[in-house]
Parts: sequence; C-alpha cells; structure tokens
Amino acid sequence: MRILQCTYYLLTFCGCFPPPSWTTPFKKCMYYIYAVFTLLLLNSFLLSQMLDAVFNVGNQDELCENIRVTLVVLCTIWKISTILVRRANIARLVDWLQKEPFLPVNAEENEIHAKFEKITDWHTIGYVSLLLISSFWIYGRSIVTDFKSREFSTTLWVPYDYSPAWIFVLTYLHQLTAATVCSISCVAGDSLYSGLLIHIYCQFEILEHRLKNITQERGYTVKLCVRHHDRIYKFAEMVNGEFKVIVFIQFCTSMFVLCFNLYRMSQIKMDARFVEMALYTICTLTQIFYYCWYGNEVKLKSVQLSGAIFESDWMSLNNSGRKAFQIMMVRAIRPLELNTGQIISVDLECFMAVLKTSYSTFNVLQQSGPS
Repeated sequence: MRILQCTYYLLTFCGCFPPPSWTTPFKKCMYYIYAVFTLLLLNSFLLSQMLDAVFNVGNQDELCENIRVTLVVLCTIWKISTILVRRANIARLVDWLQKEPFLPVNAEENEIHAKFEKITDWHTIGYVSLLLISSFWIYGRSIVTDFKSREFSTTLWVPYDYSPAWIFVLTYLHQLTAATVCSISCVAGDSLYSGLLIHIYCQFEILEHRLKNITQERGYTVKLCVRHHDRIYKFAEMVNGEFKVIVFIQFCTSMFVLCFNLYRMSQIKMDARFVEMALYTICTLTQIFYYCWYGNEVKLKSVQLSGAIFESDWMSLNNSGRKAFQIMMVRAIRPLELNTGQIISVDLECFMAVLKTSYSTFNVLQQSGPS
C-alpha cells in the first residue's frame, strides 16, 4: 500500500528518511552527509537571525521583524530534529498501517484507503504549492528591490564584511537556500502529522464498513472489529505521544508569529511588502488549521462509531458478541482527543483560541508601539 508517499518525498529532501533504494553503505554515507549539511544550513540561518537580534535590532519594528522569522526557523529545526531522533518510532507507525487489523481485506476497503491516501497527497501538494507561491513572491520582491541595494530579504548578522560583490552574492544565496529548505522542512513535518491524523480517520471509516457488514461470509467478525477498534486508540496514543511536543511548540510559535505579522501589516503601506506579509500570515493560519481540522475530524468520527454499531446486524449475534459491542459503544462515548500533555486539545476550538490570543497580543503591541 502507498502510505504518505508525497510526505515521504519531502522528508527525504529534508534529510530525515533516506530513499528506500539507497541500501549500499556508500549511498547511506552520502545521505548521512546530506542530512548533516541540511541541519547545518538551517542552524547557521538561525544563528545569523539570533545574532542580528543582539547586534543590529534597534527598535520595536525591527525586533518584531526579526522574531517572526527566528521563531519559524527555530520551530522548524525542532520539528526536523525530533523526527530524526524518533525516526524509528515514526517508521513503526507507518508500518502498523500496513498490517492487520489496519490492512484492507477486500476491494471496498481498498477503495476507502485509496480515497484517504489521495486526500493526504492532494493536501500535501496544495500546502507545498501555497508555500512555493509565497516563497517565489518573497524572493522575487527581494531580488527586484533588496538585491540591487545590497540588502538581504531578511535582516541578518554575519561575522565578515559582505561589501564585495561575490561575497554578498554567496551570502544572499545562502539565505535563500536556507529559507527554501526551512519552508519545505516545515511542510514535511506538518504533512506527516496531519497525514497520520487522516489515516486515523480512514481506519474509523474502514471499521464502520466492517461493522455494517459483519457476517462470517464476508470475513468480518466481532473479534476482528473489537481488536481493530482497540488498535485505533493505541495508534492514536502513539501518534499523540510522538508529536505532542512538536504540536505544542507549533501552536505557541504560530500564535506569536500571527500577532507579529498583524502588527507589521498595520505599520506598512499597501505595497509588495504588505502582500508578502499577508501571504506569510495565510501560510501560518493554514499550518495550524491543518492540525486543528483533522484533529477535530478524528474527535467527531470517534463518537460516531456508536451509531455504526447500532446500524450493524447486532441482533444476529450471540450474547458474547453483543457484550463486546456494548463495550465498544461505552468506549466510543468518550471522544478520541489528541492533545499536548493535557494542555492544548487539537481541535477547532483550539484554533479559535489561538486566533483570539493572537489578536489580543496584537492589540497590546499596537497600543505600545510608536504613535
């Protein structure tokens, strides 16, 4: 089965997962060098932004401009580093989806799985397209305006004189390359988490299909459905355990980036720079909306299972089968919620809370800013 194939390509580009065909020691070594290079590139970009805040920032506007970029780079490095450290666990999660009871057993279940896998692919492609459009706009504006005046797309500090033309060009290319890798790495981490949430939803769909067709002739049994239901919850717990810190940091980062973006948009005119900030804000909103939307869908789908059990042919079952279904219904009363250590629940209510908090922080910044 194809599982998160587009996301896997992005993770391979970011240095997290080597291509399956690279099995020789030489190719493994080359990919390891590439992964180290990617991390060094991102960390050098982060260091230049942090040092710029120390040595170059002179007012509140410059500080907001620096923080909104530094936070995103820092969050992205944390995502990629966490995925690298937990690569074996993440590979085990994907492997679970290709084994029983998650494995589709007939044509109908294969169609359900293919439908949701296509959803993950299209959402990943759409997310990448949005990031690429925003990046090309930012790079195009920077080349037209900043490059000619020997300025960078974002302010940074470097420990050398970049006044010579060739040194400036190399530094400029380093910044653009690091920003591109950062954007793709951010998409890869987000697509991985949201893709796993989509597959949890997919497994609930497959389970409902099995419940509605629970006859021995079709190969569906009460025992299989109960085990499938239990494994879905365990799988969701594993996903939540692997990503809860990433999600928490992402929510905090997005909240601050949103308020800083709104503040900067209120301080500049309606020009190319304003469009850049608007695109940046849309990307940030899309990022956390993906988390919250699919987390909310999983939550709602988990409580709908009681209805699927009631619609099944439970009257034809024996007493032990009916009791097993009763246990499943009792468990389904409590929704399956993904959270970050009982602090943030990943659903649409949390998305609205982030927007409200960001707007409140923006009002504080605007009132304390220069009149």
